[in-house]
Formats: sequence, C-alpha cells, structure tokens
Amino acid sequence: MLLHSIREKATGWFAWVIVVLISIPFALWGINSYITPDANPSIANVGDYKISVQEFQNAVQSESKEFKGQIDDALIKQIVLEKIINNRALVNFLNSSGLSISKAQIDTYIRNDVNFQVDGKFSEDLYNRYLPSAYSKSNYRASIARQLLLEQFSNGISRSSFVADNEVKRVIQLIKQKRDISYSIIKADAFTDKVTVFDDEIKNYYQNFQDQFKNPEKIKLAYIELSRQDLAKDIVVSDEQVTKYYQDNLSQYTQPERRRASHILFTVPSDASPEMKEKIKAEAQSVLDKIKSGADFAEMAKQYSKDPGSANNGGDLGFFAKGEMVPAFEESAFSLKPGDVSDVVESSFGYHIIKLTKIEGGQSKPLDEVKDDIVKTIQFDKVESNYVEKADLMQTIAYEQPDSLEPVATELNVAIKESPLITKAGGEGIFSNPKLLNAAFGDTVHEEGNNSDLIELGNDHVVVIRLVEKIPANIKPLAEVTPSIKSRLLKEMSSSKAQEKAKEYVKQLSDGISFEQLSQDNSLVVVNTNAVDRQAREVPNGILRKAFTMPREQKFSSTKMPNGDIAIIEIKSITAGDSTDKALFDNIKNALLKNKANIETSLSILQIRSDTKIVVNKKLLTQQE
Repeated sequence: MLLHSIREKATGWFAWVIVVLISIPFALWGINSYITPDANPSIANVGDYKISVQEFQNAVQSESKEFKGQIDDALIKQIVLEKIINNRALVNFLNSSGLSISKAQIDTYIRNDVNFQVDGKFSEDLYNRYLPSAYSKSNYRASIARQLLLEQFSNGISRSSFVADNEVKRVIQLIKQKRDISYSIIKADAFTDKVTVFDDEIKNYYQNFQDQFKNPEKIKLAYIELSRQDLAKDIVVSDEQVTKYYQDNLSQYTQPERRRASHILFTVPSDASPEMKEKIKAEAQSVLDKIKSGADFAEMAKQYSKDPGSANNGGDLGFFAKGEMVPAFEESAFSLKPGDVSDVVESSFGYHIIKLTKIEGGQSKPLDEVKDDIVKTIQFDKVESNYVEKADLMQTIAYEQPDSLEPVATELNVAIKESPLITKAGGEGIFSNPKLLNAAFGDTVHEEGNNSDLIELGNDHVVVIRLVEKIPANIKPLAEVTPSIKSRLLKEMSSSKAQEKAKEYVKQLSDGISFEQLSQDNSLVVVNTNAVDRQAREVPNGILRKAFTMPREQKFSSTKMPNGDIAIIEIKSITAGDSTDKALFDNIKNALLKNKANIETSLSILQIRSDTKIVVNKKLLTQQE
C-alpha cells in the first residue's frame, strides 16, 4: 500500500516535507464560509463535493490574516486550496466509513462557543443574530459536525502514538550534550596584501550580479493633506471659555485622593453564633483600649491581627483610593485624619481597628498649568464637524475629478504639496505610512495616473495623492559601484586564503601535532572553552554551531565566520546530557508524541487523498489570483 511504503521512508527530512505539505489545521474557516450558498462553477471537485468560489474566497480571506506579509498572495491561495481539499477528502472518507457526530455533541459545542455567550452563558438572541435563518443554522451545524469529525480523527491517531522512554532519553542526552572545545581564529585581513583584484574580475562580478546594483524605482507625489489638528490652530479661544471649561471639568485636573492606613483585623467565622461575635468584638475593643492607653499600634497588629498579608508589617495596607476597600472600612478610613485611630469597625471580613497614617492627592492642578492643554482641547472640539465636512468634500472632488488635485485645492483653499523622491520602502514622515505607500504604488495612482482615494494616516488626519514623476528602476553604472565590488572581492579572496591556511592547520592537527604546538609554531591564539552546551554565550555562534554538528569521530575542523575570518576547531571530549530531569523528560516526551502524531496524521491524509478523485479547475483558479 502507498501508506505502508511512505511510512517506511518517513524519517528525517522526508517526514518533515510531508508534514509541511499536507498537514491540515483542524479548524473552521469561519461562520461566513458556511452560511453563504454555493456558487457554480466550482474551483475544485473532491469526489462528489464541489468547492465553490465563495467557499474558497472566504477561506483565503481568513487565512490571509495569518500569512499576510510573510508569503505572497498566490502562494496563500495554493495553500488554502490544498487545505480545503485535504479536509474534504478526509471528511468524505470518514463519512463513508460510517463515522458521524451526534446532535448532542453539536449542541454542546454551540452552547460552549464564546461567540454566542453573554456573561459566560449561552445567548439564544446572540446566536440568532449571528445566524439569522434556518439555512445558515443548518450550514453552520454541518460545519461544526465536520470540524468535530476531523478532530475526532486527529485525536484517535494522537492517542495511539507511542514513544519509548529510551528514545526520549537519547533525545535529552543529545539536546543537553556538552562538548569541550578549543578554537583559534585566523584573521582574513591578514591576507589582504597577498591578493590582487583585477579590472576583469570587477567587471565579471558586476555583470553576473547586477541585481545587487539596482536603483529601485522612485516616484514623486503631489498631495493634499488635511488634519483636524491643523484646522484647530486657527480657532481663537477666549480666557472666559478656558475658565469655564476648567471649572466644568475640574475632576480631569484633580489627582484622586489616596490614603494610607494600617489595621488590626479580628476575623469572624461565617458560621459564628451571636455570642461568639460579641466575644470577638470585645477582644477587638480590649486591644483598642490598650492602643488608646499608649500601646504601639504596629506591635499590637503583629500580636493580634489575623490578616496574614499585613500583620508582619505592623498592619500597613499601603495606599488605596475610594472604591478599593469594602464600604464600612472605606467610610471609616476616609473620615479620619493622619494619626487618628478609629473605633472598632465591622465589615464582611470581621472587626477592624484602623489607623490613618498618610493622605496624598486630592489637589487640583492650577489653571495656569493646564491652560494650554485646555485651549487645544477646545480648538480640537470646535473643528470636529468642519473637519468631517472637509474630509468628505475632499474625497468626493478627488474621485469625481481624478485627473488633477487643483479642484480639491481650490475648493478647500489649501496648498498642493510635493513629496521628495520615494521608493516602495518609503521615506520620512507621512511617506513611511504603509497605507500611503500601498496607494502610491497601486494601480489607481501608479499605473492609471489618477487621484487616490482618501487615505487615513491616523486619527483625524487624511491625505489624497497623485503621481507627478516616475523614475524607473535602473542599474547603477559600473564606475559608481567599482569601489564596493573591489572591497567585496578583496574580502572574499582574503577569506579564501585564510581558508586554505586553515585546511593546512587542520591536516597537521589530524596528522598528530598538538593544538598547543601548532599555536606556538604559527603565533595563534587558542581559546579553551571547557565543557559547554549548545546555548553557551561565551563561544561565538558560528564556532558553537560547527562544533555541535561535527560527527563524534571527527576531532578537528574549520568554519567560516560571518566576517570572513576562519576558525579552527578541536573537540576534546563529548559528554552526554543528564536525562534524569523528570519535568524535562515529560516535556520532551509530549513533544515527540505530538510530532509523531502529526506525521502519522499527515501520512494517513496522504493515503486517503491518493484514493480520492480530485479535479482542480485551473482556469478558474487562475482567475482568482
């Protein structure tokens, strides 16, 4: 069978290729994918099932949020189609095998879906608003049934996966392995005077790697900018308006009062009898009497308070504002002056004796201190409707007269500005905004030469742009890039010379000369790391990575560093990692089980897919790209 043959080969890189190519996420595409009627023709047929254009587009829209900016749109669509095909092939197989999901399972899933809950409880009204018709409910329930069926399949494979303890130990021993390393670095620049770069070499490099010397396309934009903040600057605000706003909104400029207090708590059990409560209250009163007679409050708190969080600190509760304490406690604390001690106060926690120690806040900032902010706020508020009207007018005129910004400028009485030359990478200020750059290099502006739509740069800040100048991408002339090419070739040649020398040294080490003797004969600096693991920060990454990829039987090697220098490496000893850590053992075992289950699931899907008739409408798929 296909599955059997693949399973035997599914090790190493081959297994991971399979996982990447055919593993499926057992997740819904989203509600809209299942409440929209199917459309003909279909993107693909999986057995008798037709994947509609609408289903495909909904799935692409959902997946694009995850992959946007990481891979191009065409690849996203290919991945999405493969996932839908895999899901549908598997569902068809499971249905034909007699497996199904019960009505009770679907009901439970829906009632536990947070999208349909209010305050943690299922809301019929919310459910009906999401799915307004019997058709949409039927399709949504069908989608859940498919989802649960796929999860059931995946869970069944996961539960049957097995990893031996010895396998886990070997992985841990490898992960936590330590190696005793010695290394020496041969500097590439020590060979610079031994190499020469000729003109022909520079010219050949230039011709072979012209992509490295491209000047990107540059454009210049004309634009009209509108911001609520700029409009607000022209509004005159009187002192009377400032004073009135200050008085009406005084709470905004007042620091909330906070109080610091200590307390002694006498807790009362929830099932305490009236007699017991009186006894506890009498105890609290007795301690209060001692405090009034001169006993130290902090010492009394340490001795009598049943509040474990504050007793050892002399009852100190720190600062708190209104609304942070239970009502009875708060009322008493906010009625005291610093140094005052309350009477016995009853709350839901028991009985308290409260001492107020400090008050902060409660003062208002003076008007002069906040006047400038108030002026800006009043100005900003006054232009709100004016800004909205102008922004709407700006959008309308730019759209209705797309071949010029002059009508917009005339109507709004604003200046048309010009940008510096910018590339797709952007520039400074508003020209670093992704929305503006997307519009600037999009079809409407860049290809058709029309005004853009209204572009929102941020809160209450919009712009309309159009293309003024376009400088196509071009290759920098050879004369301009000759110095950088020469420098690059000198570095590469010097590094190659250093590599040749490193190979000589590695051969001498392999033939029996000691690293110490080699360093003495050639003035090398040797670094001994002692036993280090894979995360050792004191060893350069390139050297550490090479040292841990060398086979056990290989003692000497060399590797090129990022800067072109060459490192010679000796492995003195290798020590297996400690596999007795129970927590690590469990984590590694779970990870291995999960990976094995993923591979088994992917192999099963590949088997099922190979037995399913799949037809892709390539012409229609191309139209979606």
